[in-house]
Amino acid sequence: MSRRLVCLCNFIEEKEIKSVLKKGAESARDIQFQTRAGTSCGRCLPLIDDLVESFKKEKSKGQQQRLDFGS
Repeated sequence: MSRRLVCLCNFIEEKEIKSVLKKGAESARDIQFQTRAGTSCGRCLPLIDDLVESFKKEKSKGQQQRLDFGS
């Protein structure tokens, strides 16, 4: 994985944000709190939002729903 810098102000890489998402962060606000990404100039917030949405989509694809046939 390349070292893609998402937040230039606080030197936060994409891998750090993905790590926080895997640990349970659910929003850009959670990521800001845990990494400080997006807390200075805010220019990276749209990219952080995109990463959160992308992670949520991938997570929902990976989950299978169990059908209840009322046994």
